Amino acid sequence: MSAILLVTLLVTAAAGATAWTVKSRSRWQGNGLMVLLVAELLWAWLIVAAHGGGFPLPVWSAWGVSHLVVAGVGWGVARWMGDALPGVDGRGWFHLSTVVAAALMLSLGLGSAVLALGAWDRWRTWGAGVNDALIVLTVLGGAGVVLWVVTVVSMVVFLLQVRRGRQRRAPRDADAVVVLGAGLVADRVSDLLSCRCDRGAAAWRTLEAADPATTAPLIVSGGRGEDEPVTEAEAMHRYLAGRGFPRDVVLEERSATDTTENLHFSLDLLAGQGVAHPFIVVCTSDFHVMRTGRILEMLREERAGNGRPFDGVVLGAPTPKPSLPAAYLREYVALMIHRVLGRA
Repeated sequence: MSAILLVTLLVTAAAGATAWTVKSRSRWQGNGLMVLLVAELLWAWLIVAAHGGGFPLPVWSAWGVSHLVVAGVGWGVARWMGDALPGVDGRGWFHLSTVVAAALMLSLGLGSAVLALGAWDRWRTWGAGVNDALIVLTVLGGAGVVLWVVTVVSMVVFLLQVRRGRQRRAPRDADAVVVLGAGLVADRVSDLLSCRCDRGAAAWRTLEAADPATTAPLIVSGGRGEDEPVTEAEAMHRYLAGRGFPRDVVLEERSATDTTENLHFSLDLLAGQGVAHPFIVVCTSDFHVMRTGRILEMLREERAGNGRPFDGVVLGAPTPKPSLPAAYLREYVALMIHRVLGRA
């Protein structure tokens, strides 16, 4: 009992520290390793629980097999990322550790299954001699398997919806195109952010093709992070100008620090230019479309109640190959948190 209590306390402390670092230091290289620590502690919890239930060997075997598989996943992802380690943004190892940690978290489903099967075997063997500990192990093992299935199914649904967001066509009529910011590499846009800018430029060109006299601006939205020498909006504007996009069309929103502020401040910018009840085209990364759409809907209800209605659609830009595994996993987790808490 003392061992399971100790591991439980360690898991709780590690999970709390991880949540704090991810929220307060989102660009810290060690976040992936923190998640990896939590996964290992959860495996330790399963092993200690199984030992207390009298069937440690199968769980130890599951631990070993899962780590071999995770090592293979890490090797495969490193190859997928190619020369992106440590990456142009210096975060390649963070991206890789995030994927490995997520794979280890998913492997806990195997441990839960072994725990449930071991408990079930005890049920058949002991019959009426079943004790409280066995009941708890059975419930925990079964709950772990169910959670694993739900996670995998919801992840598949998420990936399908990501593809829909990326394939969505730009409308031919709108009052503005808004491109959401992301982290910079020194004072330049990252590959991920350049894809968002390109998607925004293409969406604006669609408006121009439908109406050559369009006055719709392209708003680049993003403030300055603690480790960034310029605002994201400035870097995005410079990138677009360097690719031949007309400078006078671009408006910079330089204050936003998250998606909600990106949209709020961009709408306020339009209102300041006398655009009432706007319809906006929001461009972000494909994996970010779903959460952006949820935030857009929340803001639509809020601003409609304040007499400032608007409408909009969200388009997804392709995610660069080296960033794809980690970006998709992080956004999946953020989306689940947003669904539960209403923010992330």
